Amino acid sequence: MEGRRTRATGTARHAALDVVEERAAAMCRSEQRVCRILARRIDPAMEPAAYSVLTAARMLGPCRVTDLATTLGMGTPGVSGHVAALQRLGLVERGPTGGDERSHPVVLTQEGARRIDEARLGRRQAFRRQLDGWAAADVVELVGLLARFNAAYLAAEVPEVPRETGETGLPRPAHA
Repeated sequence: MEGRRTRATGTARHAALDVVEERAAAMCRSEQRVCRILARRIDPAMEPAAYSVLTAARMLGPCRVTDLATTLGMGTPGVSGHVAALQRLGLVERGPTGGDERSHPVVLTQEGARRIDEARLGRRQAFRRQLDGWAAADVVELVGLLARFNAAYLAAEVPEVPRETGETGLPRPAHA
């Protein structure tokens, strides 16, 4: 009897964890949509990833491109491209090197700070409206659960997705 109950509990837990994974993926998609909207509000030509770079630059203060890349979990070349685009928009500039000619820190311009602060304020106001009907205890519980989930999520290793390969070792085309 005990083994059956444990198996049933394990099955229910696996089903619940599958739903958590689906909801987390939905949250990621929602966040991508929100970043796209916020980026377009700052400048119609801004890419969503550039919005993330701008947000990280605001959070970190003057920093190297590699610091931004590490913070965002992005490649340095991609972040460099977004920094260049943000420079063209007048939202960031490359600061003085401090003696190391290889590293010009990324610094928000006054306009960049104003625009990202405005976008973040609008986002916070939207969050408040969306959770307005929630009890304070539920919001506090959500904060704790999200923090715990995010810590576990970031600490986890994402397994490589197995890919079927052909004789060359390269992935097979989808139509093969």
